[in-house]
Amino acid sequence: MAVFLMAAALLGAGLIVFWMEPLSVLSVIERLTPNIIYRVRTHRPVVALSFDDGPHPTFTPEVLEILHRHDAKATFFLIGERALRHPEMVSQIKAAGHEVGNHYFRNGPTLGHSDADFVDYLAQTEKAIGIEAGLKLFRPPGGVAWPKQLRLARAHGYKCVLGCAYPHDPMHPSMRYITWLIEKNLVPGTIVILHDGIADPRHSIQALPHILTVGRKRGLRFVSIGALMREAAEHVEAS
Repeated sequence: MAVFLMAAALLGAGLIVFWMEPLSVLSVIERLTPNIIYRVRTHRPVVALSFDDGPHPTFTPEVLEILHRHDAKATFFLIGERALRHPEMVSQIKAAGHEVGNHYFRNGPTLGHSDADFVDYLAQTEKAIGIEAGLKLFRPPGGVAWPKQLRLARAHGYKCVLGCAYPHDPMHPSMRYITWLIEKNLVPGTIVILHDGIADPRHSIQALPHILTVGRKRGLRFVSIGALMREAAEHVEAS
């Protein structure tokens, strides 16, 4: 009975962390996985937006229009094979001043791939989305990869990035939950994760204007992950 109660308590605690994402536990997660970026520590009034699984010919333009209307920038983590199908969308993202990141070549787990296949898919995506010299960002599909795969990504010049305000929108939660979770964690240095390339991102797209408005009212600017990292570094150097 004691073992059952302990297991139930651990499961309950895990579900609370999963669905509520309290920032108070983030330091523990960062210590356990020091080579993954979840946020950027800064006092500058900036947060980073990111969108996964695109480009999508219908939903990505909707996101771009909202971002333009609110003078916000973001990082789009693109899937290589989708970028090859929609190169015009990749160009449109870049032309609007947004950043692109590597979200692997296929929309599926990397866990069953050999080291050689992993590196090859990483390189194919890099070519498909046209990552230029400088900062290279990688977000594994589903946020999961073997430690060795993350080391391989870093060996090829990538920084591995997740986030700290992720409303699990591929599971299609309500718009109310999406806005609550992100607004709760919307502090300087936060990295927001949303999806524009899933089958139905309507709740995320509907929530986006409200999130941007709330952030502005708090004095926050929405930028790409690269811009967030640069601003934080410049602030440290100046202080």
